[in-house]
Amino acid sequence: MNGTKRRDLTIVPITAQNSLVIACDSCGAVGIKDGDIYKLSTHYTGKFAARVALTEVLCSGASPVVITNGVACEMNPTGKETIKGINEELENAGLMDIVLSGSTEENFSTSMTALAVTVVGIANENDLRFKRAAIGDKLILVGSPKVGTEVDLEGKGFYQEISHLLSMPGVKEIVPVGSKGVAYEADTLAALSDRQAVLYETGLDYGKSAGPATCILVLSEEAVPFGTVIGKIT
Repeated sequence: MNGTKRRDLTIVPITAQNSLVIACDSCGAVGIKDGDIYKLSTHYTGKFAARVALTEVLCSGASPVVITNGVACEMNPTGKETIKGINEELENAGLMDIVLSGSTEENFSTSMTALAVTVVGIANENDLRFKRAAIGDKLILVGSPKVGTEVDLEGKGFYQEISHLLSMPGVKEIVPVGSKGVAYEADTLAALSDRQAVLYETGLDYGKSAGPATCILVLSEEAVPFGTVIGKIT
């Protein structure tokens, strides 16, 4: 059984038609422990790590079926707060019925918060959104890059927007923007189809980290009701 990498995802065929789609995210030094660099309630650490991996899988066209959390800290209180945040994010995404599993570190005391989240989805090969870029397609940005204190802690992600975009005939691909910025994601999206991305001058910093998926890049034949056209495929 051979898997392939597509952007930040791993795709593993399980039948002639269906594949597993796997995404992961890690977060370290964000929490309330003495060694944490960015002080933040631990439940937000879980919430946003889950958001990144969930958004990756959903944007690909897959349906999440399992989410795991590897908390490299004790269960009480760090693990419990992390699970609280993950469950909050699953509720935001309307995915409270998927399996949540995980592990904590009970053998040694830790001085820094550390977490890894993995999401496994399943999709029909025909539903996966990769390698669809064509000359003239529009690049549309929904949201804007934010990181650190700029992030809205109570935001609910782009789950409704993603669902709507996936139902639109002209939308070809959706890509969450990560720590490498909009330009990197646009270039990667285009390169998978042997094309190039041209970004317009908009005043946005296309190299800025988008933190926990604070914006998504949409490849579409036409403009969408929300979002800003920031470039095109050549």
